[in-house]
Amino acid sequence: MLEAFQLFVSQPILVHVLRKQPDLELFRALRGDVKWTLLAIAGAWTLAAFGEEMVYRGYLMNRVADLINRSRWAWIVSLIVVHVGFGLAHAYQGITGIIDEGLAGLLFGVVYLRNGRNLAVPIIAHGLGDTIDFLLIFLGKYPGM
Repeated sequence: MLEAFQLFVSQPILVHVLRKQPDLELFRALRGDVKWTLLAIAGAWTLAAFGEEMVYRGYLMNRVADLINRSRWAWIVSLIVVHVGFGLAHAYQGITGIIDEGLAGLLFGVVYLRNGRNLAVPIIAHGLGDTIDFLLIFLGKYPGM
């Protein structure tokens, strides 16, 4: 569901407003290449789904919330601050990618908090979203590519 929101709502709105597609040139080599696509999917599940969720949601959100005594406001501040950083970590995608990934990270953060700070749901959502993206790129069906 998060991936559908990104592909059909947030990304098209950002592209319309900013007049720029996210820069996904880094992933162009996946188009039609089974080997690279499978490697990218494996990397997405380990580095992005598991790794980014552990770092951004599991570690950084908790550390920022700790600085403000884990109050309700602390978690809100943590959610915003950490996901600005998450968006900036995707700077290679240009301004559209930074904003879109920041929004996606914010949604992953909300999912994390709404599930009692359980990382399983955002890890699975992140991995499935990246898998869908890579399969769309492989098939030449990713919007703007």
